[in-house]
Amino acid sequence: MNQILVEQDPSPMKLEVLNVDEWPLMKEAVGSVPRSYEHTETSYILEGAGNIVASNCQPVHFNVGDLVTVMPETECVWNITEEIERHYSKG
Repeated sequence: MNQILVEQDPSPMKLEVLNVDEWPLMKEAVGSVPRSYEHTETSYILEGAGNIVASNCQPVHFNVGDLVTVMPETECVWNITEEIERHYSKG
């Protein structure tokens, strides 16, 4: 199973069902950010771009409008190439 899933341009209905507009908002500058996830985290990318690299996996690219889900027990690095703004939900 993939540790990181990227859904490009999810439907407005899906975003509404997930209640994405109510999720907290986060901005992150260009750079590399190591992360470790205990629980699933889903992000909706409002601005920016980059890739996420998990151990023994190919980089997963994300752009504006993508819904990014990182599975529990994933250690990875977010390589942000354009400053991002994202809604996120930890579940």
